[in-house]
Amino acid sequence: MSTIQSNFVGMTIMQRLKVTGQYEAFKAALKKNRETAIKMLESLNLDQKSIESFLKSKF
Repeated sequence: MSTIQSNFVGMTIMQRLKVTGQYEAFKAALKKNRETAIKMLESLNLDQKSIESFLKSKF
C-alpha cells in the first residue's frame, strides 16, 4: 500500500480520486467503460457496497 493509500482514512471518494490524480480519467471511464471506472474505484481500497452506492449517486 502506498503512502497516499494509507492516508485515505477519512477521505471521501472524490477526494481520493483527486489526490491520486484519477478524477478526470474516472469521469471519462464512466462514459466509455464502466468496468474500468469500477477498477479505478477498487484501487482506492473501496468495497463493492461503497462502489455501487457511489456509482448510483449523482456525485
